[in-house]
Amino acid sequence: MRKLIVGVIAGALLISTGACSAADSPDAQAAAQAFVTAAATGASVEACALLAPRARDGLGPAGCPPMLATVPRAPVVSASVWGGEAQARSDADTLFLHQFPEGWRITGAGCHPRNEQVYDCTVGGR
Repeated sequence: MRKLIVGVIAGALLISTGACSAADSPDAQAAAQAFVTAAATGASVEACALLAPRARDGLGPAGCPPMLATVPRAPVVSASVWGGEAQARSDADTLFLHQFPEGWRITGAGCHPRNEQVYDCTVGGR
């Protein structure tokens, strides 16, 4: 089931472009790449640990491992950070992240824009 990410990222960009730390963007990009790599290699424990709690809980009774087959395997090429939110891009999809005390976690993966402010995601996205 596809889920939606409403344009919070776009609003955050307009409001808080100065809130991005130079160190945050590489950290968010590294977390997104770690998730994609873990999913691509079938390392379900590692990939599932990188999901935000709400994204993990939203996977339903089947849980996290079956979701890994739906995650595009393209390398992450960039990340943009706005405060505690981030967007990472590959040539195949977009990932959304949130910064928790323990680090960046995936809130949406396999996301594709429906319009300028809404994305459909195969994982998370709420």
